[in-house]
Amino acid sequence: MSARNLSTEELNALFPVRNFPDASKLQLQSSVTTEQIAANTVLFSAGSTDDRQIYLLEGQLRLTIGPNNERIVEGGQMEARFPIDNNTPRKATAIALSQLTICYIDKSTLSQLSEESSVNNQDSGLDVRDDDESLLYNQLYFEVTQEMQAGKLELPSIPETAIKIRTAISDVNISSDKIAKITQQDPAITAQLIKVANSPLFRGREKIEALPPAITRLGLKAIGNLITSFTLRMVFTAKTKEIKDFISKLWLHSRDVAGISAVMAKKLKGFDTDKAMLAGLVHDIGAIPVLTHADKHPNLINNVKEVLQTLDSLTPIIGKMVLENWNFTEDFVEIAVNAENWERQTDQPANYADLVIVAQLLSFRNTPNQDKYPEPTSVPAYARLTKLLKDPNDSIDVLVSAPDELADIKQLFN
Repeated sequence: MSARNLSTEELNALFPVRNFPDASKLQLQSSVTTEQIAANTVLFSAGSTDDRQIYLLEGQLRLTIGPNNERIVEGGQMEARFPIDNNTPRKATAIALSQLTICYIDKSTLSQLSEESSVNNQDSGLDVRDDDESLLYNQLYFEVTQEMQAGKLELPSIPETAIKIRTAISDVNISSDKIAKITQQDPAITAQLIKVANSPLFRGREKIEALPPAITRLGLKAIGNLITSFTLRMVFTAKTKEIKDFISKLWLHSRDVAGISAVMAKKLKGFDTDKAMLAGLVHDIGAIPVLTHADKHPNLINNVKEVLQTLDSLTPIIGKMVLENWNFTEDFVEIAVNAENWERQTDQPANYADLVIVAQLLSFRNTPNQDKYPEPTSVPAYARLTKLLKDPNDSIDVLVSAPDELADIKQLFN
């Protein structure tokens, strides 16, 4: 078969071309032609560079990334609608398994048309800003936003134990004994609550060794938040090694932020330590559906940069969806939306969103990522929180002022 121009249907299937205005599509349609590639041809090799994007229209090819990672890509599949191995240099070696029909489009041409067209992702309803041009080629981002738009994105469920306790506590006539009976069905949670009751955050004069007095000391509202916190670990799960690594790092970060938030809250007027802990744990909960989707589609995990870009872009809005689905209050939803809004401005007194912002920045201190983020004392949230210190001579920099308490809090999640 000789070379031909792309059909309108083929052009409208390609990313980011499908988002271009009709005039730009016509320009490409008149200038881009297909090419036939014989079976067993090496299309490109790992480590090579190319100024063109390659799209697979027909046929099958094998992509090999390292000795134990290969997959088949077939024309017409979702993956084939994106450039094959959109990396510079190439990470994979591509070999034709059958005769292929492909097309090449210069990267510079695509970039120019993207800029001229002020492209946005019209299918998902989410803007792709000029500095997010790489999202136009990001298959994970596209698939997740498509599922969001269709109302089909898989959201995590709040653990059953947490549902039972939160439902019971919502009954104004519930007794501590009734809560104790429900909670004692889970020995691990029971042990953790007793441990919390004896922790520096809630410690009284006497050591507690049973659940009923622990509930009395902690209070019913705190019990609901604490049990939710301790059961959330179940949400942070995955099957593939790559996503397990992402999930593990996410959990450790969330745990650290939860601990810092709780210890800071103890020093501040108007904040509850149990709520602060839960706020820290759920601030990045929107990352879970993205990682769950990637976990089920291993071909989407090969480009770590694309996974990170998708997480950065979608975690806040998906976090809002998750917490609203869990019937969390609006202040928790605000945390998910603003957790990375370092320069957040408001005329209102400090709230839990401010607490999590500062806790995150403190958690990055003395890590390899420290220089990527503002100094905690420089952000507006830090000043707002400092005004609420119970002791004006104290400090919310708990890494310095309360390291032992932080260590104790981390132990609660082990």
